[in-house]
Amino acid sequence: MRNRELVLDLLQSVVEIITYGDKHDPSILECFMDRQVVAEFVRMLDISENSRIEAPLLQYLSIMIQNMDNEHAIYYCFSNGYINSIILHPYELDGGDLAPYYMSFLRAVSGKINRDTLCLLVNVHGDAVVSFPLYTEALRFAHHEEKMIQTAVRTIALNIYNGLRFICYHFTIYLITSSSSRWGKKHD
Repeated sequence: MRNRELVLDLLQSVVEIITYGDKHDPSILECFMDRQVVAEFVRMLDISENSRIEAPLLQYLSIMIQNMDNEHAIYYCFSNGYINSIILHPYELDGGDLAPYYMSFLRAVSGKINRDTLCLLVNVHGDAVVSFPLYTEALRFAHHEEKMIQTAVRTIALNIYNGLRFICYHFTIYLITSSSSRWGKKHD
């Protein structure tokens, strides 16, 4: 029990320091990235045996991500598959109180999606997207009994669609500009 409290205090302190560094001291963020802190969060999650650590870890990660403004720090968090590892961790979400923390985490991640970060959250094979854990895991809760969780699913989907809008817009512009010379020609 004592170790759990120490771990939770440490998590809280780390998140507070990272949040402070994001706003006031770039050297803290450099240390955060150099020391692979998110990888350590993933490792802690992997060795946890129950939700006694999982719920607070998801809560602290949600707070950290929601408060991040530095694009390099967000990019770091989303790269290397860290976020997807956290999303795909085998949580016990049935019947417990972990689901709201999990959905809050997914919502925090989706709130930072933009045209640069969206590609870091999908898994590709060749040129094809083979999985998008944030989206598919959120959709699993679309018909959850709690309205708050259903609302979170809608928010996540809208944030994802908003991120896709940027990609679709740039792709459309690319199509128009790359084929505009062909459009002006008459076909025989």
